[in-house]
Amino acid sequence: MAYQRERDDDGMTKVAVVYHHDFPRYGYSVLKDRIKPGYDSLMESGLADGEDVRVFQPEAAPLSLVEEVHTAHHMQNMSSEPYRDVALLSAGSVMLAADLVVSGQAQSAFAFTGTAGHHASRGGCWGFCYFNDVAITIRHLRKMGLKRFLIIDVDPHFGDGTRDFFGEDADVFHINFHAGSGKEFDRSRNNYDFGIGWAASDVTFLDEFSSALELARDFDYQICFLIFGHDSHQDDYGGFDLTLSAYPRMAALLKEAVGKKPLVVVLSGGSNPDVARRAIPDVVAVMAGKWPI
Repeated sequence: MAYQRERDDDGMTKVAVVYHHDFPRYGYSVLKDRIKPGYDSLMESGLADGEDVRVFQPEAAPLSLVEEVHTAHHMQNMSSEPYRDVALLSAGSVMLAADLVVSGQAQSAFAFTGTAGHHASRGGCWGFCYFNDVAITIRHLRKMGLKRFLIIDVDPHFGDGTRDFFGEDADVFHINFHAGSGKEFDRSRNNYDFGIGWAASDVTFLDEFSSALELARDFDYQICFLIFGHDSHQDDYGGFDLTLSAYPRMAALLKEAVGKKPLVVVLSGGSNPDVARRAIPDVVAVMAGKWPI
């Protein structure tokens, strides 16, 4: 199937929300308790009107595709993993979100997940991640004819698994925010790491986020993935010190930078239900052009 956006803007859903009721039931213990509160808050906000914002239910990623991406050793290790099935479903959520935006059914998409993905490498995993949902989706999209991808990871934990997949692939522009210190840019391979500190404020984060978007401005990507971990909130478990106001402002900067190109926001880290109740609807509202709610 060749890549194409088949519909004009007037015929597209503004945001496709991809969600499965198994995510809060069987998701990873640290992550799952925030999923239903975040989803329910989105539903109660009135944003999901069935037209501008529509909800879709994913299926598990095909095992044959996941086996192409991860090593046989890793797949064997995962065969008895209790979170294996929900991890496959999480990868399927990201795949469906990408399919909806590249086919022109939606301008952008927000993919709920029950496990995270960015710490899953080709041959291993840690940190609530079992299969690398974005890497699996990019393999799927490359089969459809897409070649160049932008990944922006704002989870405060370094996305080492994603870097394992794409560190040598200059057709994947990989921006990694983390709670360490210092910046490292490998322009030949398009790897850009922003260590903004353990207690990074809204101002620091948003300033550096704007800088990162500027770095990617001339890269001719065909789809953008934002790996969104709200563990960056000051009341969550990650390393930044962000407030709730940072997330819609981040989404607004991203929306402006991406323009009409396909965009998928992938839910990553975060455990606090109160943060999820605000952060998730706020991000979707910006994507839908309905901010403030």
